[in-house]
Amino acid sequence: MKNEEFRKKAHSVLDEVMNHIAEMEKKANEVSEDMKQEYNQKLKRLKEIQRDLSNKLDDYETITESRWEVVKDSFSDFLDKVNEAWKENYDKAKAAFK
Repeated sequence: MKNEEFRKKAHSVLDEVMNHIAEMEKKANEVSEDMKQEYNQKLKRLKEIQRDLSNKLDDYETITESRWEVVKDSFSDFLDKVNEAWKENYDKAKAAFK
């Protein structure tokens, strides 16, 4: 994967996480009282994922082209894990409405 392609993918994941957080915040008042604590924990976890990814992207932006090959694989693995984790947390929180 090329540097610019990776950057676009990473920002796409971050945008998607941020959109889902906004959607969940809008629906927070619709959650039943017995589900609010769990829902809020899932929302908190999504915000942590978003913050971690944002921080990593900030770090990534300062990486020189010569170091790109060194960090590419580890950062790609990190991005895949973040993508998987936020979807899992989002799906669980969304289940509170069913």
